[in-house]
Amino acid sequence: MTGERFYFLHIATTDAANSSRSVTERWIYNPSRAKEQRLPLIYNTLITQSTNMKVAILDDHELIRVGIAGVLQSTPHTITISVPTADRLFEALQAGTPCDILLLDILMPDTNGVDVAQRLRNEYPSIKIIVLSIDNREFTLIKLLKIGMDGFVSKSSPLSDIPLAIDSVANGVPFYGRDISILIRDITDAKLNNKNIASLTKRELEIIEACCAGKLGKEIADEFHISIRAVNSHKTNIFNKLGLSSSVEMVRFALEHGII
Repeated sequence: MTGERFYFLHIATTDAANSSRSVTERWIYNPSRAKEQRLPLIYNTLITQSTNMKVAILDDHELIRVGIAGVLQSTPHTITISVPTADRLFEALQAGTPCDILLLDILMPDTNGVDVAQRLRNEYPSIKIIVLSIDNREFTLIKLLKIGMDGFVSKSSPLSDIPLAIDSVANGVPFYGRDISILIRDITDAKLNNKNIASLTKRELEIIEACCAGKLGKEIADEFHISIRAVNSHKTNIFNKLGLSSSVEMVRFALEHGII
């Protein structure tokens, strides 16, 4: 699994047989596997409840900070920093206040939360970042993914998602809500497809265009003065590059991505 990328939708329920474990419903999206890319898998796994994470909250809304504090009271986690401004956050960190996970709002009047995340990655790389926001714009998510956020909880989600996100991230499992995971999937799809399309040779593009025109193998071979074996070899290369398994999928892919 080393080097592969996965996105997880949400943690669903608590394991009734063992209160220290949560059952995680994961919707897997793995762009390195073409079939999973088009048909995500759903299955259950177990996430062990993390022990006493030191949590910092940066949010300019006191109501949000108080609400998070309330929901974490029934967990082993401790809020060590709860502040409305980035300056106060970094003052606390510089003073040595312990912090394992930061719950970060990215829409604040005094600063850009994305800049805070970048600074945190540079100066305190061991601190995990869970973004709390209503801002799910694509360019914002791309910036946060590049920085390396560990999770994203929408402010429209129930507060009960917060401890679940903390447990997930503490166990090394990224936590994203369903809507955000779908956006991340679409962003990654676009990057992956653009990269793979760019790897197609001129001849392979010509083969795709011919297939889209409804031409059969012999017709394509005659048009380009090559053997049927060569045509099949080109098609195999196309399938491998684009993660496809049939000419029908190839034609659909070409139409969806404007290759022709």
